[in-house]
Formats: sequence, structure tokens, C-alpha cells
Amino acid sequence: MIAVLTEAAVAADPDDGFRLPEHISPTAAKSYLSCGLRFYFERVVCLRKKTPVSLHLGKAVHAALQAFHLARWRGTDDSPQTVAAEFERVFSSLETSGGPVNFRDEDHREKTRLDGLRIIAAYLDSPESLQGMPRAVEVVLKEEIPGLSVPLTGALDLVEDDFVPVDFKSASAKPDKAAAAFEHEIQLVSYQLLLEVATGETPPSLDLVFLVKTKSAQVIRIKSPPADKHRKRRVIALLETAVIGIAEGRFHPQIGMSCAWCPFRNECAAWSPVSVIPERRAA
Repeated sequence: MIAVLTEAAVAADPDDGFRLPEHISPTAAKSYLSCGLRFYFERVVCLRKKTPVSLHLGKAVHAALQAFHLARWRGTDDSPQTVAAEFERVFSSLETSGGPVNFRDEDHREKTRLDGLRIIAAYLDSPESLQGMPRAVEVVLKEEIPGLSVPLTGALDLVEDDFVPVDFKSASAKPDKAAAAFEHEIQLVSYQLLLEVATGETPPSLDLVFLVKTKSAQVIRIKSPPADKHRKRRVIALLETAVIGIAEGRFHPQIGMSCAWCPFRNECAAWSPVSVIPERRAA
């Protein structure tokens, strides 16, 4: 659910000379706000690095859950064996199509594969597993939002029958509920904004489902109330901050704890203020 912003996806604005992104997604906005320089390396010039193990696992688990939800929607085979087979297929294929994965060794790869199978099985057996017919699976929405200079886009993992949007996260530890809801607020409120514009309905809650790969895999749902006017204004302002920063070419490092595991530390060390500023169109 990443809206990749490449040089080709940046358009000149005739009024101010900025190069506005064609759209913004909550994932892209959060990435930019976390570190503009990492955003630049990942999404503008698309530097290739080994895929982090957690990202590889998350993509394969996501594909398996998508297969399960689509099967429920279409009335086709949603058995645990079929869902596990889809996980196995994507886990292997991504190692080729997505580039090498940063496994330490073959034992690390095998442990990761088994972790994925465990958390998928835990979800299918849990009360949080989709029981009825979903409203939508992997629906991509793109809407004009008042206060936002470019369209907002997002891909919703699942919209349940009661109109609750659900986003799935894989994690290595049990999440703190309040912290998780706050950390993912841009994403959750963006989904509410998109659904409200697209359908005229406000979802009754905004849900995260964490698949936690502890020794005994856990499935934890965190429910957030729909956003009020203040939360909407706050998230729109954050999205717009990312849009304007991208348009103005403000791609600078944001130093913090995440630098310890950032794959672009060498490139960051070589950064200078003029090294990533795109050429501006003459006013």
C-alpha cells in the first residue's frame, strides 16, 4: 500500500514553480515526516538495498491474508492449507522479484518462514479472523480532500461488513494499544477520510490487527474511534506538510533512534544540503 513517488510522479505547479507530487498516501507521508532524506533515497531515486527481513515477512503474510479474504468474498477455497500455500509462494517469489532479503543465513530464513506460517494459522483460528462477507478487500481509493493540495490515495487491506476498515500489521512484540493507535493515526484517519468522500459514510471504528510472532503467536485487535474534526484537521495538516516538503525538495536527514538500523547510513553521511534538491523551474 505504498504510493511510490518517483521523479516521473512529480508535476510542476504553474502558480508557484513547485513540483507537486501527483498524489500522497499516508504511508508516503509518514515516511517523509520520519526522515526526508530516507524518503528521497527510497522513493525518489529508488536506491536498491537488501529487503529487511521484517518487511519481507510482512509482505508475504499480507499476501496470504489477502488470499483468504478474497476467497471469503468470492466463495472459493479459503482453507488453511490454501492460505499457507499462498504464503509459501509469495515468500519464495519475493526473494527473486523483490531483490535479495537480508537473512543472516539459511537457518534465519527458515525460522522466518515458520514464523509466518504460525502467525497466519493463529489469525485463521482467532476470533479476529474474518467470519462473514467483507465489503471490500485491497480496495484502492483516490479522492480530493479539502485542505490537501493533491489527491489522497490509499489501499485498504480490508473493509468488514459493518464498514470497519482494518489494517494488518506483523510485529515481533505485543503492541501498546494507545501508542499503536497514535503511531498509525495518519493511516487510520486517512482511510476514514477516503471512505467518507467515496461513500458518504463514517466507519464506526478504525481498526488495527497485529499479528505478533511471539513464542505463542498472538492476534491483537486495536480499535480506535472515528476521527473528530480536530483529528481530521491534524492529519490533513500533516499530509500537507509532507506534500509541500516534497514539492520544495526539502529532503534532509532526521536524526534519531531509527538511524541505528537505517540501510542508508553511508549515503546519509555523504549528504550535503544541495545534493538532493531538485532543479527548480524558473519563476
